[in-house]
Amino acid sequence: MLAKTASNGGVAGYAGKSTVSAVQESNTSVTIKKLDEEQQLVFGEVYAPGFPDSQGDFMSVETIQNMAHEFLRKGRVANIDLNHNQELSGCYVVESFIARDDDKTFIPGSWVLGVKIPDPEIWNLVKSGELNGFSLDGAAVQVPTVLEIEMPQVLTGKTEENDGHSHTFEVRFDNEGNFLGGTTSPGPDGHVHKIARGTITEKSSGHDHRFSFVEGILNVQASN
Repeated sequence: MLAKTASNGGVAGYAGKSTVSAVQESNTSVTIKKLDEEQQLVFGEVYAPGFPDSQGDFMSVETIQNMAHEFLRKGRVANIDLNHNQELSGCYVVESFIARDDDKTFIPGSWVLGVKIPDPEIWNLVKSGELNGFSLDGAAVQVPTVLEIEMPQVLTGKTEENDGHSHTFEVRFDNEGNFLGGTTSPGPDGHVHKIARGTITEKSSGHDHRFSFVEGILNVQASN
């Protein structure tokens, strides 16, 4: 059975002094997906097409691409703050691209950033999962549009590797499309992780795992 959820805030254009925040994300947000421990780099989607953000807005691939290009053209690579506090964090963009259709890591059509985090305290917040995603801050032009998403009651996927292994996971939604949580398959020693939010599992056997289920929702949306 599929539950349906809708958003009515389509974004036709993006303008203003935009900033990207490293944040603790909500259940429906895209997340940091890759970490380079040695260079202290994080990679993740800033915005994915056709999926509502925490304000109920969503963007097309074309709008996201224009926004990403303008961000670089205007030299905003140092506009990285923490939890929308409007204070430059010292972090800065070192890579920026639109994920291609055959991308195996990032959602196709999404704007992806690679961000350098030189501050050890901020880096520790990323490693601990307290900061686990990117969020866009800026001015936009809204166009009333209805986006209806069919939410399956069960989604499965695979966590990122940690402590030498990964897990498959299963998360559930109610009939209104609200996130109910989930669990992972057993690890090498039989341990499992509970899932209470959509970015990182609960700790078990001294570690946790990052994961994302947004791709699964978008795949359901694309197939209907």
